[in-house]
Amino acid sequence: MENLTYPEAVSPEDNKKTTLLANSVRYGLITAAAYVLFSLLMYSLDLSKSAWTGYLAFIILIAGIVVGTKHYRDKINGGYLSYGRCLGSGVLISLMVAVIMAVYTYFFFAVFSPESIAQMKEAAELKMMDQGLSDEQIDQAMAVTGIFTSPATLTIISLISMVFYGFIFSLITSIFLKKEDKSFENTFNTTT
Repeated sequence: MENLTYPEAVSPEDNKKTTLLANSVRYGLITAAAYVLFSLLMYSLDLSKSAWTGYLAFIILIAGIVVGTKHYRDKINGGYLSYGRCLGSGVLISLMVAVIMAVYTYFFFAVFSPESIAQMKEAAELKMMDQGLSDEQIDQAMAVTGIFTSPATLTIISLISMVFYGFIFSLITSIFLKKEDKSFENTFNTTT
């Protein structure tokens, strides 16, 4: 009988070199860089106050989650990934994006564009005047608005909202990205 040789497959030991966390950090950094560039572009074009820019930002996050999780599934994990691992990948990518965007948000509002906070307060005050609120009511509301428009508070809000939306998007995308290994060998494999 002749000796058959097969092309070398990627061993499980090689796959372990790139963990789910390492892959998520990598794609989190890439997604965060896209977010920062998008944010700066919208700011420079004076489009950052448009509602549709928020939807485009969500598309960037969803794309980062999908591409990062799909890369891990197909290139590192042998083409299979459970729903839970897909969800974990998406949440880790979102967490990485959230941390970087929180730092970016703080520096943006504290250093790069502190006048943006003054513009937000002014817009809120004008909206209250248009609603016919009294001067006392406007003063009270502006005190609260001042708390929520500080760079630190905006940073915390950015962090929490990014993780929240990333979790929601990961729940949904994991439905489509999961691919269970239903092979005969995996069914009876007791080592995992």
